[in-house]
Amino acid sequence: MSIIVQKYGGTSVENKEKLEKVCENIIKYKNKKNKIVVIVSAQGNTTDELVKKANTYAKSPNKRDLDLLLATGEIQTISLLSIILNEKGYDTISLTGEQAGILSDSEYGRATIKSIYTNNILNHLENDKIVVIAGFQAVDKLGNITTLGRGGSDLSAVAIACALKAKKCEIYSDIDGIYSADPRIIPKAKLLKNISYNEMLEAATAGAKVLHNRSVNVGKKNKMPIIVKNSQKNSKGSIVDDISENKIDSKELTNNFEDYSVKFITKKDNISKICIVGDMVMSNKDAIINIFNIANKENVTIYMISFSELAINIIVDSDKSTRFMQKLHDALI
Repeated sequence: MSIIVQKYGGTSVENKEKLEKVCENIIKYKNKKNKIVVIVSAQGNTTDELVKKANTYAKSPNKRDLDLLLATGEIQTISLLSIILNEKGYDTISLTGEQAGILSDSEYGRATIKSIYTNNILNHLENDKIVVIAGFQAVDKLGNITTLGRGGSDLSAVAIACALKAKKCEIYSDIDGIYSADPRIIPKAKLLKNISYNEMLEAATAGAKVLHNRSVNVGKKNKMPIIVKNSQKNSKGSIVDDISENKIDSKELTNNFEDYSVKFITKKDNISKICIVGDMVMSNKDAIINIFNIANKENVTIYMISFSELAINIIVDSDKSTRFMQKLHDALI
């Protein structure tokens, strides 16, 4: 069974006109006798709007309830896309994360995928249906809906592609592929034909928004080719795979024995530095253990940490920095 997994981001599905364009692309692949699995995000800014709405009802919404609310964004998209495809005469089934067999832990807001039970997806593919799955969401062993964190639909798509042993995973957005820098900041940025998993993983972790870093890591571990394309027009896109950095033109072979070319420049916005100061703090093992335990409990990603005898400097997301600082103060001082 030749399976292709496609993922369409929020800007690619934000209105009916763009959904129609997405349908054209799906149908083009389907008419070539491919088995198609489509993962979608919530439309446009739906997730942000749902978060804002929840915050008008409570200062600190319950995490389980918030995940349940946020999951409705993707459910709307799969329903609408499936409705359009069925209307066009293509047998389509829409599935939530739970119905697609995506099992996670119970870490609300940033759940980790533990396994994917593919029987339901495969049964529908064998019946020649287009399968449309809600990205960003899963279910824990107790049946609670969880979400995978911002950009989690990328992770859903690559993980499903790996579980199905798909031919490839295509990630569609509103740009032509992966550029050497954000083209909105640097208009002269170059479109990269190929980039290695390791290079893309580093760039994504450092702030490049084109792919979620966890999705790249899953692709790397399973050697799943990831192709980044534009959903609204034809483009060859960019390929992320295990051998991209070794793809050298034979005419240039003698000049590329050691190719140390720079591929990517990026920046990360909305981050804060927290500084913990104390005499010989670098040697305080209990303090260091506490820092990482609190970060884990509060679901805080530490992007960078540096030490001196008098200070520990930590880089984290700004929106989590105040609470993290409060918890560190409670534990350390």
